[in-house]
Amino acid sequence: MKKIIFIGLILLLSLGGIVGRAQERSVTELRKLVAPGNKVAVVFKDLSGDIDEKDAYIQAYLKERSEWVVVDKVDKADFVLYVEGNARWTDKSPTSKTYFMTPTIQTPQGKELWKGESVYDWANLSNGFRAVRGVSWLLVRSVIIGLKKEIGDAPVVITV
Repeated sequence: MKKIIFIGLILLLSLGGIVGRAQERSVTELRKLVAPGNKVAVVFKDLSGDIDEKDAYIQAYLKERSEWVVVDKVDKADFVLYVEGNARWTDKSPTSKTYFMTPTIQTPQGKELWKGESVYDWANLSNGFRAVRGVSWLLVRSVIIGLKKEIGDAPVVITV
């Protein structure tokens, strides 16, 4: 009985090591793909059919705020920023729909390497009453911050 438990423990520890190495390889692959200067293509899927601008603001903010080169075709890109967008009425804003976007980093072949948090916004003064503009900015900011945390490039905050 002790031998069975011992063998089971060894198998469990081996499996943990394999999973750990796979996660490490995934982070290494992600770090290489999203390196500064690499090319990104934005693929936008409008789940509601209500988003007119699609990825126009996302591309503009990526060009302005990121260190990546934005390209228009997936076959020219080093990685893909896949975004699912949705618009619906919520209690957040009674006068306009709330827009939601969820980012995913993928290889050009479609392999998902990282999924970010969903962000949302509605028409208000801070986004010029353009909800898509506001949520696009939140999305780009969330992707940059989230990726830095994931790959270990987040700035270290020292408090005294």
